[in-house]
Amino acid sequence: MPTRLFRIKTAVALLCLLLALTACSSGGSGSKDKDTLVIGYVGELSNFYPTMVDMHNKPVIQLVYDMLIRYENGEFKPGLATGWSFNEAGTELTMKIKQGVKFHDGEPLNAAAVIANMEYYRYEGNASFLKAVSTIDKLEALDEYTVKVSYKEPYYPILHDLCTPYLAIVSPKSIIKDDYMKMNGTIGTGPYVHESFKKGESTVFRKNKDYWDGEPAYERIVVKYIPDAATRLKALQTGEVDVIFSSTMITNNEFKQATSMAGVKGEMSEGSRTRALALNASGEKLADLRVREAIVYAIDKKELGEGLTYGYEKPAEEMFETRIPNITNEGLNKRGFDAAKAAELLDQAGWKLNGSTGYRELDGKPISLRFTYETGDTFNKELATALQGQLKKVGLQVEVAGSDVMTWWTECVEGKFDITIWDSKGAPEDPHHFIGPMLDQTAHTAALARLPEADEFNARILQVQHTRDDSAVTSGYNELLNFLNDKAIVVPVTRAKELILYREDKVADYSFGGLENAFNPMGVRKAE
Repeated sequence: MPTRLFRIKTAVALLCLLLALTACSSGGSGSKDKDTLVIGYVGELSNFYPTMVDMHNKPVIQLVYDMLIRYENGEFKPGLATGWSFNEAGTELTMKIKQGVKFHDGEPLNAAAVIANMEYYRYEGNASFLKAVSTIDKLEALDEYTVKVSYKEPYYPILHDLCTPYLAIVSPKSIIKDDYMKMNGTIGTGPYVHESFKKGESTVFRKNKDYWDGEPAYERIVVKYIPDAATRLKALQTGEVDVIFSSTMITNNEFKQATSMAGVKGEMSEGSRTRALALNASGEKLADLRVREAIVYAIDKKELGEGLTYGYEKPAEEMFETRIPNITNEGLNKRGFDAAKAAELLDQAGWKLNGSTGYRELDGKPISLRFTYETGDTFNKELATALQGQLKKVGLQVEVAGSDVMTWWTECVEGKFDITIWDSKGAPEDPHHFIGPMLDQTAHTAALARLPEADEFNARILQVQHTRDDSAVTSGYNELLNFLNDKAIVVPVTRAKELILYREDKVADYSFGGLENAFNPMGVRKAE
């Protein structure tokens, strides 16, 4: 099996690495400074602002910033807003702002500060998909600590949006009017204060001794830049770093091998995110539903989960589990792995197998599918390569192409793909941040564009977004997800897990927060 062979090769390579590490280190004793936590990280935090949040800096955004509302165990909890209420029509949100909180620069948190933030995000292009701010009609300070936000029409996921790090609250003095690419400093209200940035080396954060929600565990946190995965693992074993966080930086192979190191422990989240594919139904090659269905039937999700993740990630038959709000999966047509069915559908579509090449042809001409992925997530290449092997078994030739996030995203929106990896966001952003941006900002936008049902589908999205009837939201998502499934445009693959590795001589325990794909600085318990 290609995935098992890939896993074996990777495991052997990592075993060699571990033997080499053992030879040069007795396991490491970790940093002698018990009050400093060092996190090994893939890239630099040179643009560490909410407006520039991406998969590279999102994992540590909560070191510096807080959100108005928190999402914990499926419920909305007070953050910098201590309470909130809506009018009956759902067009007015009134929030009470926590008193006595100061930003790291000494500026007070109050209604004026919150309004400055929301006004800024309201016109920020990267936040256009966050309708809680991009559709604001009016902002008012009812008193020093009360904010009223008015909308022309209701938008049910307002609170969900306000939980996300994209709308973290920054010091008003850090905002540069009409400039959304940079800020006057990295200044929030969070548990750590941005102290220094040294290009090519590290970013240092010091404890916010006046933090409003308890005392942080460490005096300092150092985010050390180690772009190479093998070098990061070595640094963890020798004690050069104490923590490696995020499944975008830790493969399941690395997780399994690292947890066999003496003194290293790993934790895995429950998982709320789904790894998935988008198939371009509006592209020339996959316009035939039978071909898209054949691709779905050709994917052995169990083999992928076992071969690439040692069984950590389970097969996903539905895009979202029913524990996600407003998800029922009623009437969902499930397509299990069936290579014979895949071959039959391809034959029916006129994709005939050339016995000499092992690949299928259409009208006597070779045909190749373009499979794209974003290179920032370490797992994507493994998944794309494994799927390439599975599709080859039914005669499909697949060209795999990885690129940086902006190139990949631009090509997706422009429809320059046949298959791409497009995962869900995870709590609290699902399902609305998976479905809503399909209107104009995702690979699905292009995949749906030429379908006769496209306008009706988009109208249904808007209906779901702008209702206050919870049952209508649930039934609407069920209809939309069933359509995407029936048309074989969205293909769930496995249930992703968030990962963390840490040295037990520095960290006693770690608990994932409500934003499980972001490092939870208040969830770290220091080793005694």
